[in-house]
Amino acid sequence: MKRCVVAALIGAIAPLALAQSTEDAVIVTATRFPERRLDAPVGMTVISAEEIARDTARTLPELLGRLGGMYVRNNSGSPDLQLDLRGFGITGDQNTLVLLDGIRLNENDLSPTKLSAIPLQSIERIEILRGSGAVLYGGGATGGTVNIVTKDPGPGGKNADVLLGAGSYGTAEARVRANFTGEHSGASLSGSHVESDNYRVNNRLRQDDLIGDLRLGGANGSLAMKFGADSQSLQLPGARDENQLASDPRGTSTPQDWSTRDGGFITLLGRHQAGEIELAADIGYRAQIATGNFASQSSFNEARLHALTFSPRLRWNLAPWDLRSSLVVGVDWGNWDYDRRISASPSTISNPFFSTVASQDSSAVYFQYNTRLSEAAKLTLGGRIQRVENDLVQSGFASQHQVRSPQAGEVGLEYSLSPAWTMFGRVGTSFRVATVDENSFTATGNLLEPQTAQQREAGAEYRANSLKLRVSFYDMYLNNEIYFSPLVTPVGSTFPGANTNLSPTHRNGLELFGSVRASSDLELSGDAIYQTAKFRYGTYGGVDVSGKDIPLVPRALVNLRTAWLFAPKTQLIAAVSYVGHQRYDNDQDNTFPRLMPAYALADLKISHSTGGWNLSASISNLFDKKYYSYAIRNTAGTTFNAYPQAGRTFFASAEYAFK
Repeated sequence: MKRCVVAALIGAIAPLALAQSTEDAVIVTATRFPERRLDAPVGMTVISAEEIARDTARTLPELLGRLGGMYVRNNSGSPDLQLDLRGFGITGDQNTLVLLDGIRLNENDLSPTKLSAIPLQSIERIEILRGSGAVLYGGGATGGTVNIVTKDPGPGGKNADVLLGAGSYGTAEARVRANFTGEHSGASLSGSHVESDNYRVNNRLRQDDLIGDLRLGGANGSLAMKFGADSQSLQLPGARDENQLASDPRGTSTPQDWSTRDGGFITLLGRHQAGEIELAADIGYRAQIATGNFASQSSFNEARLHALTFSPRLRWNLAPWDLRSSLVVGVDWGNWDYDRRISASPSTISNPFFSTVASQDSSAVYFQYNTRLSEAAKLTLGGRIQRVENDLVQSGFASQHQVRSPQAGEVGLEYSLSPAWTMFGRVGTSFRVATVDENSFTATGNLLEPQTAQQREAGAEYRANSLKLRVSFYDMYLNNEIYFSPLVTPVGSTFPGANTNLSPTHRNGLELFGSVRASSDLELSGDAIYQTAKFRYGTYGGVDVSGKDIPLVPRALVNLRTAWLFAPKTQLIAAVSYVGHQRYDNDQDNTFPRLMPAYALADLKISHSTGGWNLSASISNLFDKKYYSYAIRNTAGTTFNAYPQAGRTFFASAEYAFK
């Protein structure tokens, strides 16, 4: 019965998708300068603060999975779920570029992006540009770019919001945000605390986060400082084998494994308008200390990282031959330092048995030119040249050094057939440089070559009255894709499995997005995505993988959502998500006889506002579906291990706004 209900919902409104924010919303991802929503690329998806507040998600990764049209997987028991945009499987995080106010968040290792450290109430909007962003932001944007824009101190003098909530598995949460503004200055501060036993044994989480913003501004410019800090302690339950998954999915085989993370960042931003030229510059610094105790493997590691970035740029608004245009030119510079030590236990970390010291220095120059060829036609073209210098020193190995100069480019054309219909197309190239973890264990013993991609996309968008629809088709050809292959035996080893540059691979997909306001009280929205990822050709360890599926890429993704104001100030949110079949991790030869099961989840949330109060209650996984979003087959190809996810959970909160 539950399957029939889910199937009926999917079939009824699969073409509908995410509701966009207002037509005049400010966008910064498009050109690294503010511009109107209607002047941004057609492919842009915007998730507004209002949509964030009414969704059932309590962390940013969960929200992106439900509203962002991307797949998120849990492959560690951490709240920092892995993002996967346009079907990259286990390397999804490394091919999805994540920015916080335009500053890169992705680390140069294989750890997931620390999105759970960003309090939801601090976010003004989230901008998602699928399959683009390499020209303006550099490597790692082959799948797309996600920019999280935090709230500036807005008008309104003094105000504050406080939220308290509690839910299943001992979950407790508190959030607070305060805002103070004057005529030319302002300050805001957001913080959150969450603790939970979580669904699994030995998976207790405690996390504290803080984000602040200080701002001075006038008619022609502004200065700002954004800062933040986070602290996380997390117990690690480990994976369950197939028998344990059936008999004791909540159990653990790693009762003494845990991790901690403490980090912080500070960003200085300046902008100045001088006639038709706008100048801007950002300088950012972040640091982090992360530890992991894996008693099940007699291993303890401590990693310290520091990152510094500087990005000056200008935008020139010009009109050659009476064509309304803008030219963005900029320089990016970055330095990333990493120091990891591994010992048998926390008490012996001062005398590690293995250590890694790495650094990456990068510098780039880029441009992007946008012009209106006519009132109906818009042309965008841009290019980027980047120099990347990697240094790696590991215990027992000679130091390694590499310098490469990858490039990116993009040309896009948008044409309005009528006030409602718009056609668009885009071709481009992008790149990705290997992380320190990927370079630490390679098939050849040498540092990996940069991954490159050629991308094409075409589609149409319809906007009229209360209906918005967008359909697009994309095609990607990758060379030297950076990947861990269990079929490759590294030099000097008798055991297979190493990081390598793959033979050419291919990805394509069809994406449907849209929304409709059926009445003043009812809105329907959703997305439907069909995607494939395959090895074009190649032989590894004597196995020909030509035409084989790349693991961990669901063929189908569907998200459906309805918001119904069924009584004054009382709203019901209902959402359904579907994830199709996919290959198990490490099944590159496609010989494992089973696929990961498809699953569908349903969520409900009801909220009511009265006076300064907002009261809400939600149910996640309404039908108590037993599922997992990540699993890996064993070496023999006879069974698998998985990370089981929570069943039905409840959460209720009360929020009060002080004016």
